[in-house]
Amino acid sequence: MSLRLAVAFLALSVCALGFGQSDPAQASANPAFLDSWNEVTFWAPESMTALEAKVGARVRIDGQDVPIIEAIPREAAIPDVIPGQVVLPGTIQKALGGTEWNPNGQETLMQEVKPGVFELVCFLPAGTYEYKIARNGSWAENWGANFEPGGQNLRLSVSEGGKIVRIVVDFNAKTVKNSLTHSDVIAPDKVPVVAPRKEGLSRSFTLRLLKPVGMNDMSKPMAVFWQGRFRGAIIARDVLNAPEFYYEKDDLGSRWTKQYTTFKAWSPVSEWVDLIFPPEEGGRGRVVPMKRGSHGVWYVTVAGDLHGQKYQYHLSSYGVARQAADIYCFAATADSEWSVVVDLGRTNPVSWPPKQTFLGKKPTDAVIYEAHIRDLTIHPSSGVREDWRGKYLGVAERGTRVPGTRMKTGLDYLQDLGITHLHLLPFQNYNPSNSEVYNWGYETTLFNVPEEQYSTNRLDPITTIRECKEMIAGVQAAGIGVVMDVVYNHSVPSEGAGSAFWQTVPNYYFRTNDKGEVLNESGVGNALNDERPMVRKFIRDSIVFWTREYGVAGFRFDLIGMFTKESIADWASAVRLVNPWALIYGEPWTGGGPTRFGKGDQKGTGVAVFNDFFRGAVRGGTDDASPGFAMGNVASAKDVLLGLAGSGRISDQMVGFADHPTETINYVSAHDNLSLRDKIARAVPDADKATIDKMVNLAHALVMLSEGIPFIEGGAEMGRTKGGNHNSYNAGDEVNAFRWDLAPQFEDTHKRLKELISIRKSHPELRLATGDDVRGQFKPLAGLPEGVVGFSVGDITVMFNGNRQARPVKLSSGGSALLEGLSFFVFPNNFQQ
Repeated sequence: MSLRLAVAFLALSVCALGFGQSDPAQASANPAFLDSWNEVTFWAPESMTALEAKVGARVRIDGQDVPIIEAIPREAAIPDVIPGQVVLPGTIQKALGGTEWNPNGQETLMQEVKPGVFELVCFLPAGTYEYKIARNGSWAENWGANFEPGGQNLRLSVSEGGKIVRIVVDFNAKTVKNSLTHSDVIAPDKVPVVAPRKEGLSRSFTLRLLKPVGMNDMSKPMAVFWQGRFRGAIIARDVLNAPEFYYEKDDLGSRWTKQYTTFKAWSPVSEWVDLIFPPEEGGRGRVVPMKRGSHGVWYVTVAGDLHGQKYQYHLSSYGVARQAADIYCFAATADSEWSVVVDLGRTNPVSWPPKQTFLGKKPTDAVIYEAHIRDLTIHPSSGVREDWRGKYLGVAERGTRVPGTRMKTGLDYLQDLGITHLHLLPFQNYNPSNSEVYNWGYETTLFNVPEEQYSTNRLDPITTIRECKEMIAGVQAAGIGVVMDVVYNHSVPSEGAGSAFWQTVPNYYFRTNDKGEVLNESGVGNALNDERPMVRKFIRDSIVFWTREYGVAGFRFDLIGMFTKESIADWASAVRLVNPWALIYGEPWTGGGPTRFGKGDQKGTGVAVFNDFFRGAVRGGTDDASPGFAMGNVASAKDVLLGLAGSGRISDQMVGFADHPTETINYVSAHDNLSLRDKIARAVPDADKATIDKMVNLAHALVMLSEGIPFIEGGAEMGRTKGGNHNSYNAGDEVNAFRWDLAPQFEDTHKRLKELISIRKSHPELRLATGDDVRGQFKPLAGLPEGVVGFSVGDITVMFNGNRQARPVKLSSGGSALLEGLSFFVFPNNFQQ
């Protein structure tokens, strides 16, 4: 232990003068939050009135009492949790006078009518509502559509005038039904029954102080006492959103030069910060005290060429000594515990900078193909050299063939297919406990560091960076842009000693409730709070860094629905200042919390969202046995047609969520949920290989010939299946690897997808960019047989037959044609037969 740290731990007894105790663990128990200069958010020991809270609470800052002039019950007050309680968090709660998306909201507390069966009866005004099912007062246990854990939001539409609605959740049968859409089995009650509420009581209060806290008080002991006894430390939270704490420059982290390196860390709440260099073999470590600068930034300059030097920050805040990697670092050790100084210029491969492949193009000119770095080349049949299989270098290797054949694999295959963008599952540094086992990587730890498991030398961070760059350069030299799948919505670890975010500025980076609990809106433990200026800036700086330094061609945001529209627009604008042609898109849903950026919110941001309406119409449910249009369910034909038109406003009868086709990602399958072939096998168990191949071809045709941005699940065209595994994130190579040796058996579906991509590229009218262009040129065809949809656009006509049997169709030119079952037809408008 360094002398500085030894002194820090001894100083904890001195902190007792401010906190009223000497145990640092107690300082973080029952925290209160400084959310403005003169307001403390206080979680009371029990439900009480505002007067009781004002009289019983006491605020002490640096050993001095600060009078409380008012205690105000907070709208988002969280009542006591009833063990086993079931609540319906969502927009229903707001209609009933509460706060929406509160998993412990009493407004939608359900009554258990018999073991495992709960019901809620209430009056709802006219409107469309979204909700989920939550148990035990938090998002840790939640269910959505089809009773899937963490599934998509349930929806409920109430007609004009409002209705008494009865909702029944049956945990035994795993069903949720309501009296509006299941009136045959769920009858509404005449009198609404809602959970009783305690009037005038709350557990969450805003304590308004007589005088404001000063900026210099942030690192001083602050605590709340209850009836004279220590209750908890006061943690600076939303007060850090004040302009005084906003640091505009993009030089946080370590910045190398040959002569010196500058280190900067943003931690306004720290009493002191040290830069730590670890001991080398046979030597001693080094401690360099950092200086407090403006806006909460600590800084120091260290002389010498520090390229490759490991470092950490040691910080003291709220009476606790902490250590953390640099959240802004560009390189790190394999265990993610130590950051590494790097001269990025020494990491550039010979073929650098990478070629920009999409110059002057529209988003609808893109054809996106999704893959996981390891999956693409790990199987021996990829033909990739053995030590590059499953690695960055394997993705970029040229000239690969299935051994013993002339069949192209890997990058040569993708280039021949005709795609414009390769969407790669996350390759930002992620959870070190999973970095030596198979994992998709949706658990980022250090956001500016490439993941080391895809390096040929995972213990050398410089090699990892260089090989990541070689992959990007190689793919983009082939004319294919690299899209990064990024997971800025949460971090792993989420809190505590293992989280660099938590240790640098405790509580700030994550969404927390009034009690101090980290909100699990992502479904995996936490949610980054992008509304806070320095969190929003961190993400902006990070994606700009990857755009500028690595030359990536775009970003796919995981669970983009968790972010605010203001943040999304900010990040998209920042990226396009560096690369005007970058693709930016994401999932307009969450892992259990409120949807802040749903379908429709993308308007005006330059960002596209995954179109699950179109996906559902084409394939049916994500993991169940319900078939979609491509599998013979002609009932979804109308929804298919709207998706083909770009999901915008085509007429008063055809209205979607988008203003322009550039805002919709059209797809039928991705890495999540059942793969396309596994879905078909579940929905149509009697289908033989020839029928399954026809369904795959029809699904791909619907995506490739629609207005919007097409997205293809990698490998579906070459027979890839995951054996029915709907969530193969850790299932290993046996389930996930691309089996190139089996691809010749699926030559038809491969050739057909290649033809579809070529057709799309050959007809600009299939790649319209504005809503006005679509309304002016896209003409739905009338008078077609049931289960057949079609349109004319420009000088071509396209038809799709969702029936499993052939259907005769009349052509605009006066001829006719027999459209085979589960097929499509593209022909010029003067075509006659």
